Amino acid sequence: MNVEGRRFLDEGADFRNYTYAKYGKVILQQPRSIAYQIFDANLRPMLRAEEYDMPGISVETADTLEELAGKIDIDVETFTKTVSEFNSSIDREKVFDPTIKDGRKADVDPPKSNWAAPIETGPFYAYGVTCGITFTFGGLKSDTYGRVLDKQGNHIEGLYVCGEMLGGLFSGNYPGGSGLAAGMVFGRRAGSIA
Repeated sequence: MNVEGRRFLDEGADFRNYTYAKYGKVILQQPRSIAYQIFDANLRPMLRAEEYDMPGISVETADTLEELAGKIDIDVETFTKTVSEFNSSIDREKVFDPTIKDGRKADVDPPKSNWAAPIETGPFYAYGVTCGITFTFGGLKSDTYGRVLDKQGNHIEGLYVCGEMLGGLFSGNYPGGSGLAAGMVFGRRAGSIA
């Protein structure tokens, strides 16, 4: 939910390893470049401890949705209307299963394609998020051995590249962990010829 109290993307499009990079870009386009992840008492235990229980994490907690909206400075009426419309649009015929793309959708705009669960049991949680830079989707052009190439396509003697500084691998999104894999593969190749 953005600071105007509106949903702005399909949070259930895919698993987090396939969405977190591209969602950062969308969050950056929101007012104040901030969004809130909203959870209730039923969903909170399912969150990854290494992401949601870290020291200094940005979270507000409240017993009611109205109180939560006030704590994160979102118009109470807009906030509760968004949550109410979301809750009432959930396809409750499908079983919620966070381990697969379960098809349990919320038929709102934008839709939530999977993992739609109602936000109705207090306490409620709002995690403030923004985007960060993992890497730039740019980098240096190289051959398949990590040797950096100049504008004419010739090797620049003694200059090698691997990992996130290697250009041409990703554009717009990437699956989590693939930057590490690129670092290993091209790092080994570049290291062996260096």
